[in-house]
Amino acid sequence: MEEKILEELGLTGSEVKVYLALLRLGESTSGPLVDESGISVSKIYIILEKLTKKGLAGHSIKQKTKYFFAAPPSRLLDYHREKEEDLKNKKKSLLEMVENLQELAGSSIRKETVQLFQGLKGIQTSRERTIELMKKGDEMWIIGISKTPYEGGNMIPYFHDFHTRRSKKGIKCKYIYNDYVKEIAKNSSKYKNSEVRIMPKGIVTHAWIEVYASTVSIGINLHKSMSIVIDNKDVADSFREYAKLLWTLSKPLKI
Repeated sequence: MEEKILEELGLTGSEVKVYLALLRLGESTSGPLVDESGISVSKIYIILEKLTKKGLAGHSIKQKTKYFFAAPPSRLLDYHREKEEDLKNKKKSLLEMVENLQELAGSSIRKETVQLFQGLKGIQTSRERTIELMKKGDEMWIIGISKTPYEGGNMIPYFHDFHTRRSKKGIKCKYIYNDYVKEIAKNSSKYKNSEVRIMPKGIVTHAWIEVYASTVSIGINLHKSMSIVIDNKDVADSFREYAKLLWTLSKPLKI
């Protein structure tokens, strides 16, 4: 249990073995440490140096002999805090870099007529385009739903985060859902700036359509997950008319 937690903290398997061995021995020369940890003589000094740099080990010299010891376990908390602070700084640098790259490219997604994004992560990338392009008061449509992204909870956290940000920005959304996902529909209706309607019974879809700005995005999650993004105002306006017609044929969600 301890080994797994220490590895999740950022130590290698060998570093964990040596650190725990040092704790058990108290203070030791390299010989007993090799026996206790199971790490070879050729690697023990390299690992000890890495632990020392991380502030988790040290040494003393007695009668010209080097003795190694482990830092107190409480030092692990300091190490964790230092890692968190380092990650915050890296995130800040990353955000600055992304902002600079967006200015350089003009957009994080290239302006093309048709683009294909593969996998569930690709679906997320194409969905993020909505937040980038739309402003307060704009309206998007989501037509149909594939249950599979929700099964197992794979995409639920992301969709929740997206619609929280979308509604906070003031972007309106009209959902037209299949009747077999009423629980999901109820959750969607709770977001601000959202309206939900249910299509007639019996309509099963493994793909869904998102219409926003001058874009149509077709999501597919059957056998393979992908999103096809069409950036064309005339095409988007056409799908928007289809959406309005389907809206009139659908029924308001009963909560």
